[in-house]
Amino acid sequence: MLLQKLRIERLRNLKTVALNELQPFNVFYGKNGSGKTSILEAIHLLATGRSFRTYVPRHYIQYQQQDTLVFAQSYDYRIGLQKFQSGDQVMKVNGDSVATQGQLAKLLPVQVIEPQSTDIIDHGAKPRRQMLDWLMFHVEPDFFPIWQNYSRALKQRNRLLKLYPVPREQIQAWDQILAQEGERIHLLRELIVDRWQQDVQTELQILLPDMNIELEYFSGFSTEIGLAQQLQQELQKDIERKTTQHGVHRADLRLKTGFGYADDVLSRGQKKLLIIALKLAQIAMLHRSNKETVVLLDDLTAELDTQAQQRLIKRLHQLGSQVFLTTLDQQAVQSCLKQTEFVCQFYAVESGQVCPVDR
Repeated sequence: MLLQKLRIERLRNLKTVALNELQPFNVFYGKNGSGKTSILEAIHLLATGRSFRTYVPRHYIQYQQQDTLVFAQSYDYRIGLQKFQSGDQVMKVNGDSVATQGQLAKLLPVQVIEPQSTDIIDHGAKPRRQMLDWLMFHVEPDFFPIWQNYSRALKQRNRLLKLYPVPREQIQAWDQILAQEGERIHLLRELIVDRWQQDVQTELQILLPDMNIELEYFSGFSTEIGLAQQLQQELQKDIERKTTQHGVHRADLRLKTGFGYADDVLSRGQKKLLIIALKLAQIAMLHRSNKETVVLLDDLTAELDTQAQQRLIKRLHQLGSQVFLTTLDQQAVQSCLKQTEFVCQFYAVESGQVCPVDR
């Protein structure tokens, strides 16, 4: 789903923004605090139900307002999201209400590349696991319902662990579902990581040609004895810690270079290029499945030299992505794009007002 129109209401300092002729490349420029990143935030909110800047709705819903509204239109779909201060939301596709955020996410795959992207490498397993599961969700149809079953069982088991003492049989009753669905998720992840690895190497040849980096997937449980047996063996420790310590919810994806793991040995600039390579590889996998990705590039010129910027933009164009890009340096982006024939539109952003301008 590539966007033709976008409307944003009551989000941060964006009172009402209506963009009616969106292009494959859309560049938003202006000073810090003008509202550039809030436009990207709105698109991400529409696709995922959450902001990439905060988990608290009142932090992005405009001051003294009860809700924010984001609406987008493509050739085939009209999708909308109304998010309330309470966290409740109303979602619609072509005028009909839908029950789950996943229905919007399937229509609108969104990737974010922004200055804090290196957190995926530096901040533990969770962001790396989320990155893997984003790919799983979009390329493996069986993944999401299996993950929902696993998550429900995990929630119930952890609830009983916190309520202990309860009969151990009540806790163990959830082990079969956890083990069955967890093993299925693990096998699917292994297959996807192998496929992803191949595309990552292709993208690294473009962005980090002198770097050899391998993806290492860790299951989160002992594959030698199996999840069912490990849950049984570790039950007493789980009771003591009041949480389930083993399972695919504890999986990790490590990035190994010839000199050690990426979080230990790469520079910040190298880490950013590595994250971009990982995300480009995911976009390439979706592209082969005839799913085009909307890419949110926040502050393109930060920490990327001109050559890297040009390579990134060219690659996104090759992959059929629609790009929403913010920058403080309009001239630098214009210079980067001047040798291309990409269809693009520039927008000046000032105090929450967004105006299209000639390139």
